[in-house]
Amino acid sequence: MRIAMNDLTLDALYVVYPGNRRYPLAQNVQAVPLGDFAAAPG
Repeated sequence: MRIAMNDLTLDALYVVYPGNRRYPLAQNVQAVPLGDFAAAPG
């Protein structure tokens, strides 16, 4: 993930997973529940 962040010059990276809570994995890397995206408008 760190290599991808460096290569793509990303400020943050989000890992989408089928759980139900958001939590940090590393600096500027978060696990985000799939439901957070499904509930978003648009």
